[in-house]
Amino acid sequence: MTHRIRIAIAITAASIAFFSFTDLQAANEGFAIYFPDSTLTLTPQTINRVVYLPLAEIVQHLKLSYSDATALETFTIRTPNSRIVATRNSGLVSVNDQIVLLNNPVRYENNQWLAPADFLPLAVSRVTGIEFRYRAGSSRMFAGVEPEELSMAAQTIGALTRLTIRARTPIRLTLRRNEASPRAEFLIDRKPMDPARERLDYRSRLVESIMFDDADGVPKIVAAGTDQLGDIRLTSLEEGRAHVVDFFRKGENPDNVAAPPPTAASSLDPRQSLGGIRVIVIDPGHGGSDAGVKAEGVQEKDLTLKIARSLRVELQRRFGATVLLTRDSDIDVSSEERAAVANNNQANLFISIHVGYSTKTLDSGSAIYLIQEDFAAGLSPAASKNQLFLPWFMGYRQSRQASAAMSRILQEELSKIVPGWRFPIRTGPIAVLASTTMPSVALEIGNLNNPLSRKTVTDASFHGKFVAAMASAVARFASRRAGGG
Repeated sequence: MTHRIRIAIAITAASIAFFSFTDLQAANEGFAIYFPDSTLTLTPQTINRVVYLPLAEIVQHLKLSYSDATALETFTIRTPNSRIVATRNSGLVSVNDQIVLLNNPVRYENNQWLAPADFLPLAVSRVTGIEFRYRAGSSRMFAGVEPEELSMAAQTIGALTRLTIRARTPIRLTLRRNEASPRAEFLIDRKPMDPARERLDYRSRLVESIMFDDADGVPKIVAAGTDQLGDIRLTSLEEGRAHVVDFFRKGENPDNVAAPPPTAASSLDPRQSLGGIRVIVIDPGHGGSDAGVKAEGVQEKDLTLKIARSLRVELQRRFGATVLLTRDSDIDVSSEERAAVANNNQANLFISIHVGYSTKTLDSGSAIYLIQEDFAAGLSPAASKNQLFLPWFMGYRQSRQASAAMSRILQEELSKIVPGWRFPIRTGPIAVLASTTMPSVALEIGNLNNPLSRKTVTDASFHGKFVAAMASAVARFASRRAGGG
């Protein structure tokens, strides 16, 4: 084997209870849960970087019966035919006498029961039949409703800053601004909205930040201007499906500023920005004490992080998608923690990046890896008498066919960038792919033991070609998924 990708040899399941001894607690501004006929606005708590919601308020809104047995340290929710029992400081929840494992424990703090956001989709949905959708890092959840997708992009055009907003169906924006303040809000007349990105990675001389906000249940885009910001002009296009906001410098007459007029052509391509690929997780292999392969002063962990950062920028630019890294610094991250980043953020695609090393200096070392089809077959629920735990180790099964399709597309695109690098598709018990529930692949690039290959994979021009090819592959995969393929 030429690769150094970690493999999973054995999987064990054990009873897990969570206890936290350090409560770094902060109140967030607000959290909205959208139901078909109502919106519940909550005040969440962030504890140890996990968002917690007031459980009693949610249960009351759902008109469910519950009992708070504080002395027994349990909170019980009842429907006519079902029951949920949550225990203080435990991530194990009983749903109709079956155990469900949460990512974080239920808590009881300051005379209030607090549940992590995944308590609703993992537990409450089972007794109510309501589908709860939540993306980690956002301040909203959708309960049995289909939100309107929203995308944003900003750019500097000469002396002005231009923000382009697009939705699938017509929406109406209303500008609200206090002339004494550089802050501007664009109220949206429809809800719920689901932004591709919560905040734009953009800053100019006129605008400090642009973000989506619906913490109070009112969807809006908030632009924080600088002290140089003057007039703001809003133009609606395509019958309300696209909107262009121009920010002008203080003292300038907008009619005298040389800039291309707002047109439909300047808006985002909906096929790129609002396709099936909305959240992408990039996994830079190794990190921290695990340097990966090394040769002539080049370390795999440094290369994978550099390439992953470049790929993030390219995918955000082309798709307006949320692109997350499993690590953004030189730290240790376990395979399960990497998979959890993708699962907890409801990613649509997971790509793990590695650099190859072969004792054969003539090998290119490049390959694309899939989890093997019969991985953990002996640990399937049918083969086990222990039905206590959910089969998290089989998460890959629901998307393996799509993973195989993505690997073929990657092979075609990546084989174009370096003559002789064929990127064969291989399978194996790859640990980081074992419990991801979305299409997932692992890439191995080059051979650090080959001087020419080492020079290639460390070259900035190669990085540019690589991320462009990866973005093209994602575009093709998104198109295939949107077409039902």
